Amino acid sequence: MKNTPTILNTHKKLGKIIQAKRKELGLDIADMYDYSEVSPSIISGIENGKRNPTIATLEKILNVLGLELCIKSQETRI
Repeated sequence: MKNTPTILNTHKKLGKIIQAKRKELGLDIADMYDYSEVSPSIISGIENGKRNPTIATLEKILNVLGLELCIKSQETRI
């Protein structure tokens, strides 16, 4: 797959953003589970760039962190 390196880099960047915001808010992974109901192993995997979250899972995590998902393309922005 031609885009695989880009996709992997995106997962790593996303995980770093989530982890940084979580730490900024003083939350640990157990807190994230309490607020989002996403399992600690999934959250850890996402933060480490090893898991590809579904949009539903990502939405639960981002809501806890006060973040939102923005999808961009060269032609449109959703």
